[in-house]
Amino acid sequence: MIKKNRKGLENALVTVLLILVAIAAVSLISYYFFGILRHSMVSSGVSITSLQMAGGILTGDLINQGSSNMTSVIIQVHLPDNSTSLVTYSNSTINIPPGQTYSFTIAVPKAIGGQTYIVIITVKYLNGQVYTISQEVINQ
Repeated sequence: MIKKNRKGLENALVTVLLILVAIAAVSLISYYFFGILRHSMVSSGVSITSLQMAGGILTGDLINQGSSNMTSVIIQVHLPDNSTSLVTYSNSTINIPPGQTYSFTIAVPKAIGGQTYIVIITVKYLNGQVYTISQEVINQ
C-alpha cells in the first residue's frame, strides 16, 4: 500500500510541475509577443505649419508628432504634375524630440510669382520609421 500512495503523490507532483512549466512558457511567449507588438505600434507623424513661399524663398515649420526623435528630413519642391524636383533640401544631422519644431528656409531658384508648387517632406525617425507628407504652396 505504501507504494501506491507514493505513486499517487509522484503523479500529482509531476502534474503540478507540468502546470508550472506551461505557465512559465506562456508568460515568456506573451512577454516577447507584446514587446514586438508595442515596438511596431510606435507612431510617426509630422505636421507642417507656417508653410509659405515669397519671392522664391520657402519657409516653414515641421512639428514632430511621432513618439520617437526625428533624425533626418528631406524636402523637395515640385511643379504640379511634374515628378522632377526643382529643389531638394536634405538634413541628416537633426535630432528633434516628439512635440518639438524644426524650422527651415530654402531658396527656390527661378520660382515664378503666382505659381503653385508641391512641397514633399520625408522624415526619418530614430526607431527606423519613415513618414512622408505633401502640401501645396503658392509663390507670393
